[in-house]
Amino acid sequence: MRYFKTTFIWIIALAAVVGISYIDFEKTRVEDEKKDKATRLLPFEPKEVLAFVIEKEGVKTLEMERWEEGWKVVGPVKTKGASHNVEKFLGYVTDSRNDAEYIMDANPTPERLTEFGLLKPSLRLTLKVGKDLKPYTLIFGDRAPTMGVAFAMLDGRKEVYRVLAAARGEADKDLYYFRDKTVLTLKPEMIDQVSVERQGVSFRVKLPENGKWVIEKPIKALAEQAKVFELFGVFYRAEIKEFVSEKKENLASYGLEKPATQILFWQAGDSQPTVRLFIGDRSPQKRGFFCSMSDRDNVFILDEETVGAIPKSANDLRSRQLMFFEANNLKRIELRADGKSIVLLRDLEKEWRKNSVTGAKIEFNAVKETLDELLAFTIKDFVVVAPDMREFGLENPSAQIMLWEEGSAVPIHLSVGKVTPTGNGVYARTGSEPEVLVLDERIIRVLRTILN
Repeated sequence: MRYFKTTFIWIIALAAVVGISYIDFEKTRVEDEKKDKATRLLPFEPKEVLAFVIEKEGVKTLEMERWEEGWKVVGPVKTKGASHNVEKFLGYVTDSRNDAEYIMDANPTPERLTEFGLLKPSLRLTLKVGKDLKPYTLIFGDRAPTMGVAFAMLDGRKEVYRVLAAARGEADKDLYYFRDKTVLTLKPEMIDQVSVERQGVSFRVKLPENGKWVIEKPIKALAEQAKVFELFGVFYRAEIKEFVSEKKENLASYGLEKPATQILFWQAGDSQPTVRLFIGDRSPQKRGFFCSMSDRDNVFILDEETVGAIPKSANDLRSRQLMFFEANNLKRIELRADGKSIVLLRDLEKEWRKNSVTGAKIEFNAVKETLDELLAFTIKDFVVVAPDMREFGLENPSAQIMLWEEGSAVPIHLSVGKVTPTGNGVYARTGSEPEVLVLDERIIRVLRTILN
């Protein structure tokens, strides 16, 4: 009991110490906040700014407003703002201080104002704060020789302060910096279909309910998931290089009246394309391509690297994996090669047997290794969609394998034909698709493993 009482007393003492420490910490934090506010040139934080105006040489060059969904440019055009850039800019501006260390001259003469670039200032920033939109105007002069700071005055005050050069630098930037430059506004995870249409070439990939991207046309094949998402990522991460026109006028002069390339994106659930990207002529001077989109009214430039990332054909998105099956779900294998043939079936214990479910057992590991190699095999090249298979030795193939999965009456089929003229592979086809593939010659050895 004495031990319990002693422990209890120590717990109370410890709690008291922690409580006192917390009170001291809170007191220090509050005092630091008060000191910070007292030394601010502008008595508010970035989040309190609801609008601002930038004037250069007496002309209003930018006007922005904060909305629930983010910053908007309301002048000289109406468009979505680059909220990240705006908040960074406001952070620099509101970090300016008013204590003695930051005052360059408390009562400057005209000569001193000239020295600071403030006698006839060319750059003014008016911040509108709070529900009543109370204005605070910061007048910028020149940068200091060190280039790390700039000179500024607060309208209605005579003191000259030094502020961060970044605040002046960003206030002096043009409309492009403050406006949104996003190309694709749809989030990649919300897209379930994309189509690329070029002159003479068209292909589409789609995300069926099974969650695996497939090529819908011009052939039906499995797409490489990573390649599809990389295509989305390129346009989701890309930024507009330059805005050429705020209106879709004289489209023929940009090659956009009949664009050479279109990319169509579907958001999940939409029956029609949600947004279309049109790509017109290349501009050598701007090192990019003229573009427009169905969800906006302007014409802009995309850089050559972004446009160059567009696949040239469906094969650029196609999976290179040769075969797809669940090895543990196979019930039957048929193999023909070198004039020999073999049929393997699985019995009730899942053992592989030759010719019938009561036939001779086949070593399980030998079959497993062959199936693993088939699953790991990749396609070297896609040759052609060919109606006549004789040219490739595929009308009477030199080797064939057919795999049946449980619950399926249609086999997964691979046929191997002639060696290619260059000798770097063999022709092959899968299923009934009229398309010729090129595989490494090692495929013959893989198929012979079970026969031997």
